[in-house]
Amino acid sequence: MNDGPQAEGHPDRGEIERVIQELAAGNPAARAAPRGGPLDTALAQLDALAEELAALRAFKAKASARLSELSDVALAVASLDFSRKAEISRDVDELDGLAAGMNMMIEELQSSTAFVNNVLSAMPDALLVLEVDGSIKSANRAALELLGYSRDEILELPAERVLGERAAASVIERLRQASRIANEESALVTREGAGVPVALSASTLRGPQDELLGLVLVARDITERKRAEEERERLEAAVRRQAQMLMELSTPLIPISDGTVVLPLVGALDEDRAMQVTETLLRGITAHGARVAILDVTGVSGVDQQVACALLRAVRATRLIGAQVVLTGIRAEVARTMTALDIELGGVVTCGTLKDGIAYAEGAGQAAAGRRAGR
Repeated sequence: MNDGPQAEGHPDRGEIERVIQELAAGNPAARAAPRGGPLDTALAQLDALAEELAALRAFKAKASARLSELSDVALAVASLDFSRKAEISRDVDELDGLAAGMNMMIEELQSSTAFVNNVLSAMPDALLVLEVDGSIKSANRAALELLGYSRDEILELPAERVLGERAAASVIERLRQASRIANEESALVTREGAGVPVALSASTLRGPQDELLGLVLVARDITERKRAEEERERLEAAVRRQAQMLMELSTPLIPISDGTVVLPLVGALDEDRAMQVTETLLRGITAHGARVAILDVTGVSGVDQQVACALLRAVRATRLIGAQVVLTGIRAEVARTMTALDIELGGVVTCGTLKDGIAYAEGAGQAAAGRRAGR
């Protein structure tokens, strides 16, 4: 091919190279000067190529902008911001199909998230989600109402503010080891610093590789339950005090002289009351310095083997502290029962009536005083 000058009316090779270079450089307006002749076809093809390149560059720029927009929408969705939607152009191309699918996915996620949020909001128990560092990431309505914070105030607060420093450290450390805490009594601290008793449950949030992503705490307010327990304990204590008073009233120890006390028994005797009789006798004898204790069973409705043995233990215990027991008022049916049970009252002074027992005690006291005087 001849590299020299072309015939008149035809572009030279240098001009054709210039047009190709400008087209390659992105200048679609580049054209060869029309001169006519056999190279017109080549120049027309170059013009068509220039238009194609311009169209491709325009499509590339548009596609890049659309992809950038779709990427921004995806990032917003990843941060749970469902307010953005992908735009759909009039061209209805592949990118528009992708945008339509993304918008459908956003609507599904928005609906699912709204449902979950409604469930969490309706929970009667306080729910707190903590970051790995212990800061509060999320709180439901019950938690806000229980602790007295607004949503903006509680987010990013350290867990120590609502759990207390020691409790927060303990909970986080135990969750790292055990992954779960169930219905453990604890307390939350309100915005004003007041303590609220709660039943605390907690678990860990973990990723696909079992990495720790956060902590979930569920706290049930047990204030009313604690009040009920305290009230029940108070009532039980009052009942115990009243029972003790009734027991003491049912076993009254009556001092009738310097050296004699009387313990009249009325009603049924059980093991507990028999023990109370022993305690009352021993305390009364010690307190009054009595030498004779009259145990009157005139009002006792019945005696079985267990009660009879308990009364004998009271007699023996009284003897051990140096006092004598006089048993009075044994009725016929009680005597028959004790005989049938082979209850041995050897060494125990018995009198038919309380009056006889008092007379015996006074005689024994006078005799003891006479012996002391003779010495």
